[in-house]
Amino acid sequence: MKKFKDGDKILWGSATAAYQCEGAWNEDGKGPSIWDDFVHSDKNYKGITGDVACDFYHHYKEDIKLLAEGCQNTFRFSFSWSRLFPKDDGIVNSAAVSFYMDVLNECEKYGIVPNVTLLHYDLPSYIGAEGWENRETITKFAEYCKRCFEIFGDKIPYYATINEPNHNSYCGYLTGNYPPNHVGDVQNLVKVCYHNMVANALAIKEFRKLGLKSKIGIVNSGASRADILKDTPEYQEAKKYANMFFHGWLIGAAVLGKFPDGLKEALEKLGVDLSFVQKEDLELISKYRVDWIGDNIYARKVVKPWESGETKMVVNNDPKNSNAIEGVTVKGFFEPDVDPTTRKNPWGREIYPKCGYDALMRLKNEYNNIPVFVTENGHGMFEELAKNDTINDDERIAFLEEYLDYFAKAKEEGCNLEGYYVWSTMDLYSWINGYEKRYGLVHVDYDNECRRIPKKSYYWYRDFIKFQQNREEEN
Repeated sequence: MKKFKDGDKILWGSATAAYQCEGAWNEDGKGPSIWDDFVHSDKNYKGITGDVACDFYHHYKEDIKLLAEGCQNTFRFSFSWSRLFPKDDGIVNSAAVSFYMDVLNECEKYGIVPNVTLLHYDLPSYIGAEGWENRETITKFAEYCKRCFEIFGDKIPYYATINEPNHNSYCGYLTGNYPPNHVGDVQNLVKVCYHNMVANALAIKEFRKLGLKSKIGIVNSGASRADILKDTPEYQEAKKYANMFFHGWLIGAAVLGKFPDGLKEALEKLGVDLSFVQKEDLELISKYRVDWIGDNIYARKVVKPWESGETKMVVNNDPKNSNAIEGVTVKGFFEPDVDPTTRKNPWGREIYPKCGYDALMRLKNEYNNIPVFVTENGHGMFEELAKNDTINDDERIAFLEEYLDYFAKAKEEGCNLEGYYVWSTMDLYSWINGYEKRYGLVHVDYDNECRRIPKKSYYWYRDFIKFQQNREEEN
């Protein structure tokens, strides 16, 4: 177990997201989200919903107490936009405000620092079928954020505008495996990503107007450098564009206030019509930047020069029956590659701890050493509850230990790491994977009123935090 530089000053916690954990999908005035619409439609081929999920809505006191007993001093979660504003009339749902205030008060009671994401995939249904393709969503999102800032203010020390706009854009508007389930092309993808970044800047503008003491950021999906298996000019070119398309256009806009050099030319080469880009948008992005960046770090991206195929994203959601190679193809630039020497999880995703170090050092060296939170890091597994009510998830512990050692190395070398979150606090609805893929530090017995049972990893993480904080072991 490696000691972090200034480990006692780092926030240590775990993370969830509203649709994945809250349940209570139609209780207390909540309106439907696009995920509610999707899981109740024939597009949901697995037929599994988040209607109950792990029922955080009714178990939040127990869950936050478990956080505290596990020595965690921060909790990342998200608001449900459609719970707070059920209809497109601007009228806030008082029951939702009470619920989220209660969650925040429970955190305060135990000295747990909230880190709240305002949108984690679940747009309200009333946004319409076009979702982020529609420019009006930008202003509606900014207004929603403004209302949240006014209601909750500095009670939330860390706000994040949007979770993984890069990944969600691929899934929702290119591949179509996430709602609104649009199977699109690169034109569609670029427009959606762009609208997300303009919306982020406009939300930050509203945040700055209020003069809050809180900090505001955005959450990226994997800033680690794209890797290549051959050092040739063609492979280096593929790597350059992969870094640009995976995260450069997000982090560049959010942190530096501009899109990467060469992006415009690359998009024009792909035939993208950039007439939707407006001068005032670019001025907004230039002026209103984030205070911190969150990075969800799971695996690296291995690429090679493009050979064939259209722009697409492949995600393996069926480990028992699929040999799908996960990754993104951008026609004319790059496609996924496979390193046969690297360990894989059951879903075919690499276990490559060094990618955590690469991600943090990239943020240090290329993005002004902005304050960074590892907002998600975790390991999905098949699990069974033993007869003595235990989960011996040694595989997860080994995963976390290896990644944390690399995060510590980055911190030691000067990375401005301020917090770390295990994904996830408890077992939850893992999007279209359903409940089979378990990430939690705490087991949820879905067949018995969502009973909570801490896993071996929960206690390991408790002891790890104590070690970083130089706290004595409890009897």
